[in-house]
Amino acid sequence: MAPSTALSQGSAPIQRKQVAEDKTQPSHDTSQQQEDEFSMAQLWNGTGFIAQTAVVTFSLSLSGRLLARPLVLFSWHPLSQISGLFLLVQSILALQPTHTAGQKRVGQAVHAYLNLASFAAFTAGFAAIYLNKERNGAEHFASLHGALGCALTLLLWGQYLVGFTMWATPALYGGAARARALWKWHRVGGYVNLLLLLTTFCTAADTGFVRNALKVESWVFYAPMALIAVGVLPRIHTYKLGFSKKA
Repeated sequence: MAPSTALSQGSAPIQRKQVAEDKTQPSHDTSQQQEDEFSMAQLWNGTGFIAQTAVVTFSLSLSGRLLARPLVLFSWHPLSQISGLFLLVQSILALQPTHTAGQKRVGQAVHAYLNLASFAAFTAGFAAIYLNKERNGAEHFASLHGALGCALTLLLWGQYLVGFTMWATPALYGGAARARALWKWHRVGGYVNLLLLLTTFCTAADTGFVRNALKVESWVFYAPMALIAVGVLPRIHTYKLGFSKKA
């Protein structure tokens, strides 16, 4: 019995040491879980920092000018459109850096809900300018900015409807597999709409309200819109659009 007892006592320190090492070393599962986690910090990675800096600076500076004036019905048009632009950029960046299945799953949910919020903002902005023109007896969609804004609003409604139903109710498209096969066209449409949106914001620089009431120079619109494009477009994975094969 004595040798057996001595052996068990001698092995105890070894077992305790092994347990301590197991506690101090992160497990493979924990490391993998951390890699799969989605982080909003990813929205600032790479050239995303350029897009974020541009959209945040533009949104704050222009909103500040608008809020410094008395709020009227028309005020809700630019304020809502600025909010919609900010939310839309966030929704696009939320999906661009995803790599793992876990990141994609969370990223798709973030993308969907941010898009829903931007959809509400753009719709409110459209309603504000439409009602304002009705109240004042002004002609609708007479300027380039107005015509582009109307066309883009219709395109965005279609984009949101298709994208949300593909994500939430894929059965409408014949099942999840068929819905995923259409994702590339949804992505292409999203980037085209983004470029049209940035162009529409640039045309706002030539409106009488911006020039005469806000007294804002054109570059205040042109520069941020260009930087948003510079920040977003390089993050596109062309293989997800069907233009190349995954490396």
